[in-house]
Amino acid sequence: MKKFISLCVAAALILPVHAGAQVFNHLSLGIGGGTDGLGLQLAAPLGSHVDLIAGYGLGLGLIQVKAGTLSLPSQPGSSTSSNVSVPLQFGFGMNEGRLLFNIYPGKSGFHFTVGAYLGSSRFVSAKLTGLPAVYNTAGIDVDDYLVKANNGELPLSLCANGIGAHAFAVKPYVGLGYGRAIPKKAVSFSVDLGAQYQGKPTVWAKGEGLTGRIQEVQITEKQLSEIRQVTDEVGKYMLFWPTLTFHLYVKLF
Repeated sequence: MKKFISLCVAAALILPVHAGAQVFNHLSLGIGGGTDGLGLQLAAPLGSHVDLIAGYGLGLGLIQVKAGTLSLPSQPGSSTSSNVSVPLQFGFGMNEGRLLFNIYPGKSGFHFTVGAYLGSSRFVSAKLTGLPAVYNTAGIDVDDYLVKANNGELPLSLCANGIGAHAFAVKPYVGLGYGRAIPKKAVSFSVDLGAQYQGKPTVWAKGEGLTGRIQEVQITEKQLSEIRQVTDEVGKYMLFWPTLTFHLYVKLF
């Protein structure tokens, strides 16, 4: 995947040279949304066959989906206490930058798109509800950081690094679409369908250290055996994030 993206990006940079067309002689502003959130982006030509698109997407996470229940110990960290079932909810949405290349093989608006989504590794917010009161005080110990619930609710984040790292995810994207990011007149409309490579998901939460420092820490099956059930289930469906987007572009000059 990484080599494929590199070759496509190289082709996107070489094509304008052979096309003999001016680069960055136009600029357009795109607004839209899709399965990657609400997006705002700028587009400029790299010749007659390639457009460079840079922007940012904001996933609101307004849609909450109940994803079943997890069986957790009634006493944190205890292997002998009885278990309780607690509901798990997902809120879809991601906050990421975008660096994409639209490649137009012909004169129509049909195009291939390659590039990457960059930045935050979080793609799903999750929440455990109805936890026993002891989780509000004792919490879950993760490498000397205490992850505690608030009124029985424990916020979690499902993260995926792609080919990057947790601190800065790099998720290669490949897709195709119709419509031009640089309008021939005043405005244009574009629809795109593709997929981001996310990699295997991990679960993170905010924990409090001995000195009071708040740190995001990864929760594994070492702390909660049921976490593997979550990552395995999510990983089956979200290794490649389906990305359907709609954008309206306005030519600035």
